[in-house]
Amino acid sequence: MSTSFGATREERAALLDAARSIAPQIREAADEIEAARQLPDHVVDLLKSVGAFRLIQPRWLGGHDADPVTQIMFIEQIARADASAAWCVMIGCDGGFVSRELDPQIARKMYADIEVATCGAAFPPGTAQRVEGGYSASGRWPYLSGVTHSEWVQFSCRLTDGGEPIEPPQYIRLVAHRDEVTVLDTWKTGGMRGTGSHDIEVHNLFVPDERSIPPRPPTASVPDDPLRHPVWLLPKHLGVPLGLARAAHDEVLATARERVAVRGALREDPLTQATLGETSARIAACRAYALSAADAAWREVCDTGDLSDPLRANLRLAITFVHQECLKVVGELYEISGSAALYTERSTLDRRLRDMHAMNQHVVLGRSNYAAAARLLLGLPPRAPFW
Repeated sequence: MSTSFGATREERAALLDAARSIAPQIREAADEIEAARQLPDHVVDLLKSVGAFRLIQPRWLGGHDADPVTQIMFIEQIARADASAAWCVMIGCDGGFVSRELDPQIARKMYADIEVATCGAAFPPGTAQRVEGGYSASGRWPYLSGVTHSEWVQFSCRLTDGGEPIEPPQYIRLVAHRDEVTVLDTWKTGGMRGTGSHDIEVHNLFVPDERSIPPRPPTASVPDDPLRHPVWLLPKHLGVPLGLARAAHDEVLATARERVAVRGALREDPLTQATLGETSARIAACRAYALSAADAAWREVCDTGDLSDPLRANLRLAITFVHQECLKVVGELYEISGSAALYTERSTLDRRLRDMHAMNQHVVLGRSNYAAAARLLLGLPPRAPFW
């Protein structure tokens, strides 16, 4: 952790204590979250009460300015209670990236209430036509996690001229108030149900220049504000599987101490013992890899303003590996729990397994990113989204 940027040790400790303080109430609301297919208002209020959505907002705006390691650890604590709530925090704090790209006075106006959440989608992009004072946007975007409780919605558009796409392709990111977009009730899934990741749609929506964000070169140096580097959009994903897997392990461990199954007391069962021991080590290894990769990348960006290809590849490998490995871990914990895992009123394992499968369908978390990282290490373009 840099001494010049990010959270201090005291600030990190305070944030983690705050996250732990609300975790029991979020855990109690887990069934309600899943049934509602979105975060209920009282859960959103809990998250706002500990500054969850201003986690990475800059200090000059009243945010925590948390470094990536602190982000991961904070989200991990929420994920131990409920993965959907943690995912919504992970997405909802992206307002800290938006505000850094806007004129400070505009950012202060948009985030006068610093606790509000921001959601967004990049692909498939809609279209935007340049008009006087801004852009006219049209399109439909999927996977707007947290849109039901977000104040601001960001989306990517391909620029057009006279209705025809500009060649070579040019893109712009636009930010609209949630009331300006139509939310389509599409998020009907088996896992991560509580994220409310619905589609949105707009038709000829005017977005003023002050809320437009042109793309920056991915290698642009950011010496004065390392959190502006585009690499930090993804590492905070790591907190969700780490917290979920640890919570699943804790549940099975507690159950095994008391439960007697057909094959006898679970605490005496060799398969249960071996699985609990090995999965504990694997979760710890995933956590160590996640935090060390994020910390190494953070230190380099703080020191140089940019991120080298080896550390960028290592960070993306960590993101992919942790998600893939935690999926396997939760599956094995589910398996040794036997029929007890089937009863959703007695166990969280069924939901946690569905949640792990659902989040691993995300394009930035899948196994194809192993090849993209290898291409980067070989001196080739990664040829994968969000690289």
